[in-house]
Amino acid sequence: MIPCAARLAPQRTAVLGLLLAAAAAPATAEDVATPWVSLSGSGLITLPGTSTLEPGRFNAGFTVDNQDRDPLRLDVVDLSAAWVIGLRSGLETYGHAVVSRAVAVSPRSTLFPSPIDILVPRGRLVPQRPYYPQYTPIPYVNRTGRSQVGQFLPGDAVLGLKKTLRQPAGRVPGLAASAEIKLPLAWGLADLQAGSGTGAIDERARMTAEWGGHARSVVASIAYAHRGTPSWGDRVIVFDPVGGVNVTDLPMRLPDEIGFGLGVRQVVTPKTALVAELTKAADVGGRTHEFRGPGPLDITAGAQVRWRGAAIVAGVRYHANSVPRTSRYTSPLGGLADLSQVPDAELTSYLGAIGASGAAPFLRHRGQSALQIPEGGPPLPDGARILPSAITIQAHDQVGYMLLCGWTFGRVRPR
Repeated sequence: MIPCAARLAPQRTAVLGLLLAAAAAPATAEDVATPWVSLSGSGLITLPGTSTLEPGRFNAGFTVDNQDRDPLRLDVVDLSAAWVIGLRSGLETYGHAVVSRAVAVSPRSTLFPSPIDILVPRGRLVPQRPYYPQYTPIPYVNRTGRSQVGQFLPGDAVLGLKKTLRQPAGRVPGLAASAEIKLPLAWGLADLQAGSGTGAIDERARMTAEWGGHARSVVASIAYAHRGTPSWGDRVIVFDPVGGVNVTDLPMRLPDEIGFGLGVRQVVTPKTALVAELTKAADVGGRTHEFRGPGPLDITAGAQVRWRGAAIVAGVRYHANSVPRTSRYTSPLGGLADLSQVPDAELTSYLGAIGASGAAPFLRHRGQSALQIPEGGPPLPDGARILPSAITIQAHDQVGYMLLCGWTFGRVRPR
């Protein structure tokens, strides 16, 4: 599989050319008056600032956001349509819609995240969670889905509103409050397994403080995100030879998230600036028990350029606290038979032979199935495999990038 980042290598050269060309052009009065644009409205790169776009002005563009994420060694590329609209003085709305998401997933000898159907003969112990590691923003991703930007798998849409509460004044920071809602653009299981998202609605609230605002700006933010409940979970099917079954659904519960951010912008000229950010995401609240790595700690550095309404933001992201190079955990599914790749006809015949024919109607399409092998049963059908006793988690290469290209237009309304 060709890594997603490699497919976009020519775009990186084009972006560098755009940055150099824009930096060589003279600044205008419009450049000075227009706020710097970020991936989260007016701001740095991923962090918002406290300024807002002028009333009556509109910024439209596109973003490319590449992330390397553990513990599943994911390479994620989002191509999004983005916008910022100045509503009135100190108030803007912003957002983006992921029109194409490509996710490259490394091979695994163990099962991928939900949905998993676990078949257990009556009288045997039911394996207890955690069954798998997962990356919370795209919890169902596995290797069955599409993984190319050109496939145009939709992701999520984010709609946000930011209000300036106070302008920076000397050592007194400016303040702004933001609220966002994330809506899934795809929620079918096939799309979720390809990495489209959680399939649920999330809400986020953020407070931002900013010091300076002229030659140098320092931004600090804290955000809380509430994640909705996804539709798919695991299932335990206990069967006996006379055909009786007991079915227990184990819903997937995702954690909420607290995000911390610290950033600085150093203006080089009225139309160019250098930017650096440090962002940390931490899971909070109850959640499905899973094998986990540390939450992302990202170090980002880049540049912002603006000229005659055009805006370009480019940066490189380093995932600083990835999982250790190799970690091994004892798997509760070790020794079970993975029946996910067994053809339907052979699976039905095998289940009948072990007295589990009553379980067949409860096995879900596109799900994974693992069997605690009964004693004295027939040989496993073709396509079955024995799951390993340990889950191995390996670190990724940890480097990603992001790009925003936009254009600001419209007449400023009287304040």
